[in-house]
Amino acid sequence: MKILALHVDYIKYKPLKKALKSIADLSEKEKKGGDVKDALVVLTAVEKTDADVNKAVEGLLKEVKDIAKQVNVKNVVLYPYAHLSSNLSSPDTAVKVLEEAEKALKKDFTVFRSPFGYYKEFEMKVKGHPLSELSREIKLEGKEDEVVDYDRLLRMMSKVKMSAPKGLKGLKSNVELGRDLDLYIVNEVVGQGLPLFTPKGTSILRELRRFIEDEELKRGYLYTQTPVLAKSDLYKISGHWQHYKQDMFILDVGKEKFALRPMCCPFQFILYKRKPRSYRDLPLRYAELADYFRNEKSGELRGLTRVRQFKLADAHIICRADQLKDEFEGVLDLIKFVMKTLRIKDVWYRFSKWDSKDKTGKYVDNPRAWEETQKTMRKILDKLKIKYIEKEGEAAFYGPKLDLQYKDVYGKEDTLFTVQIDFALPEKFNLTYKNENNNDVRPMVIHRSSIGAMERIMAHLLEVTQGALPLWLSPIQAKVLTMSSKNSKYAQKVVEQLREKGIRVELDDSEESIGKKIRKAELQKVNYMLTVGDKEEKSKSVAVRVRGDRKITTVKVDKFIKDIQEEISNRK
Repeated sequence: MKILALHVDYIKYKPLKKALKSIADLSEKEKKGGDVKDALVVLTAVEKTDADVNKAVEGLLKEVKDIAKQVNVKNVVLYPYAHLSSNLSSPDTAVKVLEEAEKALKKDFTVFRSPFGYYKEFEMKVKGHPLSELSREIKLEGKEDEVVDYDRLLRMMSKVKMSAPKGLKGLKSNVELGRDLDLYIVNEVVGQGLPLFTPKGTSILRELRRFIEDEELKRGYLYTQTPVLAKSDLYKISGHWQHYKQDMFILDVGKEKFALRPMCCPFQFILYKRKPRSYRDLPLRYAELADYFRNEKSGELRGLTRVRQFKLADAHIICRADQLKDEFEGVLDLIKFVMKTLRIKDVWYRFSKWDSKDKTGKYVDNPRAWEETQKTMRKILDKLKIKYIEKEGEAAFYGPKLDLQYKDVYGKEDTLFTVQIDFALPEKFNLTYKNENNNDVRPMVIHRSSIGAMERIMAHLLEVTQGALPLWLSPIQAKVLTMSSKNSKYAQKVVEQLREKGIRVELDDSEESIGKKIRKAELQKVNYMLTVGDKEEKSKSVAVRVRGDRKITTVKVDKFIKDIQEEISNRK
């Protein structure tokens, strides 16, 4: 059996005419079709291997319940869909499997079954999260899972009235680009929200990491390395245990409770307190590319945009009150530099405030401190002439934020970068410094991300470039293509020359035509295609073709290496 499970905002279907003469006529109610909202639509093809109806139903129930639990739905629509298989069972077997499945599912769900054996029209709107489309092959001896190929799905459904999820019309998501360019995968055995990066995907992350670490070191940041977990005692001091526990992964270790860190500010505050501090020591800028763990709901997980483990370019600036404005401005200058280098546009600023009416314990209960801190942030933003919108209920539990917002290809809003002023944790950790009069003074703290979460920024860059990354970030910067097999040795020598200079290069010396090799390289978004034939081998040169350009220029290998190194170093 093959099924395609789609989490939809709605599905509307209507039978048109009978496709199988042996099928009974429909009732007046059934003829009207169905209109179901917020449902799991299970497109089902019963196959010849499903002759054992009971086992087939058992397998179908297991998969449907598993998926329905992950996307948290109560409405299930069983929809016969023969197009999923070319090895279909008899109509009688298919009807029995669907009828028995409907009866069994009704114990846990509200079930709708589209008529079997009828030509139908249907329309549905699929949700945009990664679990909204899952295909399963159900075998009596096991199962195999795969993410749906949306291009194939849309071609397959071209004869029915169907609205594709927003974002799939013209633009690919980072999920599809990650798959097509072999950058990362998400595996059911490993777990949702835990991406595994291939060597190509890892090269992108490595370049982003080197870029931001080098830039922050130039700007006076001091790098730390702290543990990925800690005892609950630490999080009780910080307030994460009281305000953020539901989003943390909790571990029982002997008689003690530990948690994987959702943030590293408590660790860096402990480092700050390891010795006395003077006003002359401030500002102190602690930075770390830290692995964080958030217990996100399965329905919220989206490719690399929202995951359960991610690496954040985090930092905490501990400063005097008179330094706050300049440090805040310095953070924004760094973020603007990052956006300019990465060519990030179409973001807007959101002043995220607390909700004074929220009595759920989401925020530190200190109304006076909230109002004073928000007043301070507003004053800084206005002096810097930053245009922003205000949003209540989006602050961190310890202070207001300036969030830089964007939308992904599905139109879903998220945060790329954030800057926060913290009034609560300096007091909770009793952070102090000695002023000019040798008195203890409470410092100010700015929490900030500069390049954001590595996974999310990578997702955004993939979507805005549609995988055509700039040279310095590209997983394959150059590809050497042979005109014929007799040029393979020279081509391999060119590859070695480029690789020795740190250029990410691959060789295609297959027996395919040069036209096919170029098309493959273009699909892989390779920046430079270097063709070598007898002429190039004799002159120790390469015929260079730039991605997306038909023009071909022949240059000496040494000259090409010099030019590409300059382009990489300038991050053009």
